[in-house]
Amino acid sequence: MASEGIVQFNEILCIGLGFSGICLGAQLKRKLHFTDIHFYDRNTHVAGTWHANRYPGAACDITAMFYSFSFETNPDWSTLFPDQSDIFDYINNVVDKYDLRRRMTLQTECESACWDSERQIWTVHLKDVVSGKLFKHECRVLFSAVGALVIPKYPKIPGVEVFGGPMFHTARWRGDLSLEGKDVVLIGNGCSGTQVVPHIVPKAKTFTQFIHTPHWLIPATNPQIPLVIRRAFRYIPGFTVLTRAYMFSLFEQGWKLFHLTESGAKARKAAEAECMKFIHETGPEKFHDLLTPDWDIACKRRIWDVDGKYLKSLGSPNVNLTKDSIVEFVPGGVRTATKNYHADVVIFATGFHPMNDLTTLRVYGRNGELLTDHWKAVGGPSGYNGTAVHGFPNFFMLYGPNGSTGHTSVIFTIENNVNFALEVIKPILRGEASEVEVKDDAEKTYTKDLQAASQDKIWTKCNSWYVSDNGWNATLYPWAQTYLWWRSNFPTWSDWSYKVEFRI
Repeated sequence: MASEGIVQFNEILCIGLGFSGICLGAQLKRKLHFTDIHFYDRNTHVAGTWHANRYPGAACDITAMFYSFSFETNPDWSTLFPDQSDIFDYINNVVDKYDLRRRMTLQTECESACWDSERQIWTVHLKDVVSGKLFKHECRVLFSAVGALVIPKYPKIPGVEVFGGPMFHTARWRGDLSLEGKDVVLIGNGCSGTQVVPHIVPKAKTFTQFIHTPHWLIPATNPQIPLVIRRAFRYIPGFTVLTRAYMFSLFEQGWKLFHLTESGAKARKAAEAECMKFIHETGPEKFHDLLTPDWDIACKRRIWDVDGKYLKSLGSPNVNLTKDSIVEFVPGGVRTATKNYHADVVIFATGFHPMNDLTTLRVYGRNGELLTDHWKAVGGPSGYNGTAVHGFPNFFMLYGPNGSTGHTSVIFTIENNVNFALEVIKPILRGEASEVEVKDDAEKTYTKDLQAASQDKIWTKCNSWYVSDNGWNATLYPWAQTYLWWRSNFPTWSDWSYKVEFRI
């Protein structure tokens, strides 16, 4: 189908309105006094994963003062680990402060984006998800801020069509559905599963959780932040900066867990001992074996069990925890190889497709090269400093390949991605250049070094969503976050190629 309507133009377009897109808009206005940008997002609200994940108990496992923008701190966080509603409100407050809402179009999907070498612009093909109307929007610089933890992943279990009752993912929570007196089956035991279980168990008649692999559960407490501390954040100069610096150093200590070295092994052994003590002291004895991982800590994502709520809830008499593999759904329940489990409701806490939006987004660069084809040629999703790809001028990814860390705040990564991209595109915005592109050899060298650095990390030694089946790491950043900060704030200009040929 051909696109319809008048073709709009902005200097910058951004696809996605989670933390990444909002950081971009705020920093453009704050640092460069630049507002010629428009945003698109498929959802009905901003906030990305914090709009998608509204299940009971949804919260962050990074402390509030470090899970926020350094340039827009919030002195009024009520608890150490903020819940979904607090983060959602925080994001919307930033949107309103920087007047970004009038530059947004929601409920709109990006179908494809094509680089026009002759005109030196991007043509983005969009679709209104309500009306189905197709239209175009052109820009000089295109940002992808589509995120990683938005598209639900469902297990491939036959019989869905015959079950007969409500079935939904935690990221598609049915707030209209009461679980009171119901037989509830929950599949999965990752972060979402761990957070939601304590809120289901008191309501359900029976609750059965199917787990595939036990995770390392980290003890944590979530105290209220005293008024005196909140006032210190607001009124004492430098107190917030010092607190954030302390949080950064505290979380960065977790990076040593990833190293396949003697000191890394020692750190993992100590962390595992602490977790086992927590599991044995807090969880019911009958489930201790099911809750004990058989893989090294930090090989997969660690799960914070704040205030021990998850482990304590497993002690309820209506709870059953099992590793039985589900063979199929049947009318009114699920069947394993050994028995049938009755269920009125089935809930999937089975995670997300990491990088799904980016790897399915049809981005065509120079000579019509498809971004996913470029990645197939190099071995997997990648990007110079996680943001740029050769052959795709004036295109940047925020929280793209290797944007996650496994031990610290993704907001720190996002800010660095944004600051890096803004430094690189300054000549474009000033009218001093028409194109900017990372050089081919620079991208290849960076990608080679990143994959090599990943090989001596613990996450290569187990089966996890961090690493693909062919061993390619498209998820985690293998170096220290101080190195990311350095690379992002002091770009290697010889790795970039600029053109000054205005043709539009």
